[in-house]
Amino acid sequence: MNAISNFTFHNDYNVRVQLIDAEPWFCLADVCCVLSVDRTSRLLRDLDEKGLADCHTPTNGGNQKIKFVNEPNLYRIIFRSNKPEAKQFQDWVFNEVLPTIRKTGKYEAPKPIEKRNYINNNDMLNIKRLIWCCAGHLDQKQSVSSAIWYSLRNVTGVPSPAKFEVEHLPLLAQEFNRILSIIEPYLKARYACEEALVKRLLRDREDAQSLLAKLLDEMKAATQDFEKGLQKHLPMVFQGECLNLVERKPCGIDHHEFNRWA
Repeated sequence: MNAISNFTFHNDYNVRVQLIDAEPWFCLADVCCVLSVDRTSRLLRDLDEKGLADCHTPTNGGNQKIKFVNEPNLYRIIFRSNKPEAKQFQDWVFNEVLPTIRKTGKYEAPKPIEKRNYINNNDMLNIKRLIWCCAGHLDQKQSVSSAIWYSLRNVTGVPSPAKFEVEHLPLLAQEFNRILSIIEPYLKARYACEEALVKRLLRDREDAQSLLAKLLDEMKAATQDFEKGLQKHLPMVFQGECLNLVERKPCGIDHHEFNRWA
């Protein structure tokens, strides 16, 4: 015989299980208590005698002889019960307890499901606000926002449409800073190039071919003539929005146009 295992049904009833010849046997007294069935001589007569066993079991009062029943007799007792929980007890034993006992040799209560701390609607508004900061000044806004959503999902390991968790917020803020570090120099160079096109190609009528080649080179390094308001305002706004994201401060603005791939 193996050591007795204890498990709890509905957090109220303890049922002792004894492995005999590698098969689970259940404490008759415990089962009758769960199912509100009287342990009478008539009950014992209705059970299969081969499925009854007296086991010496340690208790607070010392070793005692306690009667155990095998699985077929367990179901006979369940069928005698008029208690509403009898069907729940049967399903629990059959679907959870018995497979676990046969696999591990003992009962292991299922681990409680860890409660996930998901972001709320305000956090999502902050995320969309930061996407707007990154993509709102570009012509291909939807393509850029889709790429940003993909990047956020990739860095956190959270597939769409699953929710981000609060613990992901610092990682999201870090990724947004990485994205802006790519987009901001491009915006600076693009504005410098556009100004040069307007002034030198359209107004001053310089040679188009030589100018375009020169502008492509200048575009890589141009930062001085970047639109002054945006050049100063965007990084400042962006850092503030990143801080709002991490600190979970209300945004109040829904950039619904960037919902795609959320």
